[in-house]
Amino acid sequence: MKNNILCVRVNYDLSVEKAVKAGKYYWKDDDITDKNFPPKRSGSAEIDIQLVHFNKNMSSEDVLKELDKMGLRPAELPELLVLGTKYPNEQKRYPIIALGSVWRDLDGDCYVPFLFGGGSERELYLIYLGHGLSACCRFATVGK
Repeated sequence: MKNNILCVRVNYDLSVEKAVKAGKYYWKDDDITDKNFPPKRSGSAEIDIQLVHFNKNMSSEDVLKELDKMGLRPAELPELLVLGTKYPNEQKRYPIIALGSVWRDLDGDCYVPFLFGGGSERELYLIYLGHGLSACCRFATVGK
């Protein structure tokens, strides 16, 4: 397991739309909105985001259990968005998932946001939690 730590200042009061705009993404999923991802926190804070890499395919439940054992919580959407803004090249190296913000669609399926990119393009997607998560992914986390 390899980890990478990046320092960011998060404004939890910034709307999802403004945070996405600040990130200058080439493309974003239309379901990534304030309505679908209401804020869980307020104010601002300087935090260290640790990118955790398990280097194996895992279910989201197993990832959450392992993070808990490590004293980490999964990053939330505002934290992921500021990470993408401050460190735009990280997502070009590997997908970065934020398991701390979950959206349930009309069918009851659960999705979480993730950063993805390649070449000059950076994108903001939702990934379905019904399948396993790839060994290439990094999980954005914050200390508890």
